[in-house]
Amino acid sequence: MRGKPLKLPKNKSLFFKRSLFAHCGKQAEVFFIKSFIIGFFMGMAIFFALFFYVYGYYNDSTSIFLVDPKYNTYLFDNGEQILSTKYKYVKLDEMPSELIYFLLWSEDREFYEHNGINIKALTRAALTNIKNFSIVQGGSTLTQQLAKTVYLTNERTIKRKIMDIMLAFFLERSYTKEEILEAYMNSVYLGNDISGFGAAAERYYGKELQNLSYEEMLVLIGIINGPEVYNPYKYPERAKNQGMIVLNSLPSNFIIEEKDSVKERIDKMVFYPQTYDERYLNLVYRIKVEEEDIGLKGGGYTIKTTFNKNLFDSVTVDSSTSAIVINNKTGEILSFWGGEYDVFYSQQQVGSAIKPFYYLLALENGYDTDTVLPDQPMKFGDWAPENFDKTYRGTVTLEEALVDSINIPSIYLASHIDISPQRSIETIKNFLSNVVGVQGKYPNDLTLSLGTVETSPYEFTKAYSLFPNYGIIPSTYIISEVYDKKGNLIYKRYPNVERKIDGISNDSYATMNTLMRKVVLEGTGQRANVLDLDLHGKTGTSDLSAWFVGYTGSEVLTTMVKGEDLLSSYTAVPWAKEIATSLLYYGQSEEVYVYLSLKSIQESISFFESPIDFVSTGGNVVGYLNSVKFDYPYKELEKKINAAQREIQYLYPDVVKEIEQWKKENLTDFFKEPFSFIQNGYDLESYLNSITIDKDKQAQLKEIYNQIKYIYPDQAKVIEKFIE
Repeated sequence: MRGKPLKLPKNKSLFFKRSLFAHCGKQAEVFFIKSFIIGFFMGMAIFFALFFYVYGYYNDSTSIFLVDPKYNTYLFDNGEQILSTKYKYVKLDEMPSELIYFLLWSEDREFYEHNGINIKALTRAALTNIKNFSIVQGGSTLTQQLAKTVYLTNERTIKRKIMDIMLAFFLERSYTKEEILEAYMNSVYLGNDISGFGAAAERYYGKELQNLSYEEMLVLIGIINGPEVYNPYKYPERAKNQGMIVLNSLPSNFIIEEKDSVKERIDKMVFYPQTYDERYLNLVYRIKVEEEDIGLKGGGYTIKTTFNKNLFDSVTVDSSTSAIVINNKTGEILSFWGGEYDVFYSQQQVGSAIKPFYYLLALENGYDTDTVLPDQPMKFGDWAPENFDKTYRGTVTLEEALVDSINIPSIYLASHIDISPQRSIETIKNFLSNVVGVQGKYPNDLTLSLGTVETSPYEFTKAYSLFPNYGIIPSTYIISEVYDKKGNLIYKRYPNVERKIDGISNDSYATMNTLMRKVVLEGTGQRANVLDLDLHGKTGTSDLSAWFVGYTGSEVLTTMVKGEDLLSSYTAVPWAKEIATSLLYYGQSEEVYVYLSLKSIQESISFFESPIDFVSTGGNVVGYLNSVKFDYPYKELEKKINAAQREIQYLYPDVVKEIEQWKKENLTDFFKEPFSFIQNGYDLESYLNSITIDKDKQAQLKEIYNQIKYIYPDQAKVIEKFIE
């Protein structure tokens, strides 16, 4: 059946439009819902991915209190700073309350209300950035600024902004507000490589933070917004103007004084000048090397060194000269001049400065000072060496050959150290490289006798200490004490013996000391002689360098001048005299102790067996203790020293004081000072075998094990044997 015809509206086009819009609207609504759901879940996925990425990044990062290694403070041995302060830790309760109020007002007024992110500030900053089509405001809270300082960079990007927002979120849940504020005030960058308000107060005003005035606090806070733009040294007026801006923003009840008087003082403000000797940078480079050697990580430490400021400042060498002074009893490096690389790493031929080492071997093999050596033209294979002055004397004594540094007799002597010239070369090389420990490049022929071995001033200085010490070479060091940022002593270095040369008699050392004193008094080193200074030494000249290595009873010094056609007597030796004069002036030097048949004293009058007789006959107790330090197990050595000390305590109280000092530096108990015990070189296993290890000792051993396992892994393995 046919139905009624469909009635269409008069306005057909309107009908179709409405139908089409209705249909499209439904599709658009479905599309919008789908897009919203997809966008929502994609956004959530991105958020969680970013959240866990930043969370992992945060967990792998350091504490907010861990300081960058570049912010260490270095001190000379007298406590004066080597370089200007970069970092000085100050506890929050020691900071002026006004400084804290000014800072929070200027940088983060809602610090104690927000959870690391200030939504209002971020929104305001976003609108400003959109308006300017660039990132001109950050809207960061102090927590975000701290996150940026500790974990991120200063780049102004959206990625960094998102990172510091999320890191701030994690920081607020890991630390208290007071901890965050304390970390911020000690880490905020204030220009000129200065981190934190404590260092800035000292650098810019020469004051402790607690003593700053209102105007000084305001200027420091103003610098935060642009440490380089408002650099007080480069742009003092800009820095002052920033202080004015902070001052003008403060409510009237924030400061007691009239603002006008504070403004006047800001106008008149003078910033403490930044001064330091650029030569000190070489000292710092070397300290950094030792920081790594002792396993020091992070920064904010105060590091006291062995460098003597007066000695360093009293000598200025030219660009071709390098020099170093070491305390030959303790191993302390007292000073060095020239580039750090030249002193410690460069390799230059040492010339005749090598001769004392194989002359020492010759004396031990039966030669003496009166032994006659030939001085005439000789040929060794294809090598025809000459004396420096091109003349020949026919024959000379061993003493004359060394004192006047004559080449031909010295080469002859070197070639007869062993049964053949080649065996002699191997014997000399072995003695220098393996026994004495001189690191360098060695030739395989007799040119070795004229010093074609290549090494550094540091290596040769350390090696020469065996002469005044009668065979003992101390371990050298620069860092004597380390304090953490809160002032706690966490590391202390004690003198330690690196090598004890066996097989050389004290008679041979004594003869060499006599000969090298004559080198300075009568021979090639005369220009180094200083009245009232017991200086011994030897010159050396090679094709590209000139040397003088000298020593007193307490120091070894080396000067090396690089260049062609040099004569050590006119180059290296005068520099040595200048350094030696400074040693005498500052009262550093002692005489080389004279060997009065120490061998017979040890055999017939032992300090341990007859302490009174030993001291009364002029025996050197400290020298004796050094010589027998490793001849006895630790506990036995301790008993013998204490027993001998009791016998002489009333007769020789001054000697008892020397023994007490020696014990303090050398006879340290492992459980009280494990690092010192190990550094002194005692046999840990025999020590632990000699004592009863109860439960308390077990607990102590475990604690010590955790302290030393990374620094001294070999000693930690020994402890493992004794831990149940």
